[in-house]
Amino acid sequence: MALAIEIGRSSVYLVQAKAKKGKITIKKKACYDFPEEWISDKGISNIEAFTEELMKRLTENHLTDKDVYLCINNASIIYRELVVPRIEEKRLALLVRSEMMNVLNLTPDYVMDFKILEEISENDRSLYRILAVAIQDKALETYLNVLKDCKLKIKYVDSATNAIIKYVSDLDIFTDNQQLILADIANSHLRLYLFENREYSLSRNTRLVLFNEESENAFVDTIVDNVNKMVQFSYTRYEGQNAKKIVLTGLDDILQTIKDRISEELMIPCEILERPSYIQSEDEYQQRYVNAIGTLIRK
Repeated sequence: MALAIEIGRSSVYLVQAKAKKGKITIKKKACYDFPEEWISDKGISNIEAFTEELMKRLTENHLTDKDVYLCINNASIIYRELVVPRIEEKRLALLVRSEMMNVLNLTPDYVMDFKILEEISENDRSLYRILAVAIQDKALETYLNVLKDCKLKIKYVDSATNAIIKYVSDLDIFTDNQQLILADIANSHLRLYLFENREYSLSRNTRLVLFNEESENAFVDTIVDNVNKMVQFSYTRYEGQNAKKIVLTGLDDILQTIKDRISEELMIPCEILERPSYIQSEDEYQQRYVNAIGTLIRK
């Protein structure tokens, strides 16, 4: 058994699951909101309050597993796509770190990691296209301290983008679609992913008004407008006509409304993200836990 914890801008998603032989069985899940000012690009700013709330929710929902897979999905983490020479693996980490520091003007106190997206060739040179991430070591330390104070043991730290890439990699959503836009909708922000020919290309983040009954219309309008902007941007990356699709995940109670609006106004095929066959749930499956579940996938 394992416990996946996604920490977003103002929400926490908890999934206790059994992962065995490539299959994930969700046993329990829960989520809750917290004041957005508790987190910044420097990590968790109110460690005492965050720890107290997390311990309370774990106890209330009988989430007893101690091995944690953490997904960070907020301003603490920085993403950058890099194209670097294809070199031996033991030298690649140093090259990625150097490139990230130069491109983003980072200081040495950043922890960095990367994922090779694909191998490409350019002017007879073999290159890697890489998704790199960085977080200040003291920011990461705040997350680890919270887990330690909650008597939890960290097993793995993931980013939301990597979790999504793993989650969708084996799905049929890419069939006959050169470009796919995946919209991950949270209660106060939107993350849009662009995939091209089955490969992750880039992502964009947008802050939203807090979703509630009074703000629903403005919330949906903003999402449709930002999806449309990503569609228009995607046309600049391909010449001529190409097949497109939009896939939605995130807040379950609003996804159908957004799907209907996008289908009607943008006239592009739109669907809600399907559940992979290797993921089972002992109660109702919910889209809002997609990042936490993706963190449990080992690839």
